[in-house]
Amino acid sequence: MTTTRKIGVAIAVLIALFVAFNIYYFMPRATMASITGTEVKRMDGKDVATGDQKTRDVRFIYATEFDTKKAVVFRNEDNGWYFKFDSGDIAAEATKLAKNEIDEVALIKYYGIRIAVFDSYPNVLSIKEVEPDYVYVPWVNMIILVLMLILFIWLGVKVRKLFRSAKNKITNRPAAS
Repeated sequence: MTTTRKIGVAIAVLIALFVAFNIYYFMPRATMASITGTEVKRMDGKDVATGDQKTRDVRFIYATEFDTKKAVVFRNEDNGWYFKFDSGDIAAEATKLAKNEIDEVALIKYYGIRIAVFDSYPNVLSIKEVEPDYVYVPWVNMIILVLMLILFIWLGVKVRKLFRSAKNKITNRPAAS
């Protein structure tokens, strides 16, 4: 294998890892949990565009995973990408479920991962009260992933044909005299 080919393979692997991480981070997931509390915290930070100090209120939802009994924290902010503009309603639903005497099970749909170093939490997309034996099947995720797989295979075939035709043009060129 030539050095150029090794570099090409390394770049392809890095691009594939980048795409896989972004799919994992941004693809909605769901967990069944018992909501234990909610809170609003004031967060200070700098505006990326202007560098000015920016303050915002962030809602947090505390829960215990139904299967593992592990404590988890979710952020609850509006997000235009997912057409989520009802974080107040989700916070009210979470508070209602947290105040119940009976530990009710909720299906929490979210995206993102917890990264403690960056103080990053997964963001809640929706909360729905469900039965403990409810089985969540992510149909939309499956359809999107199958369509993306078909697209990547199609692109791979097209790129391979492009390189093959370029290689044939170079190798079949008449010799210079």
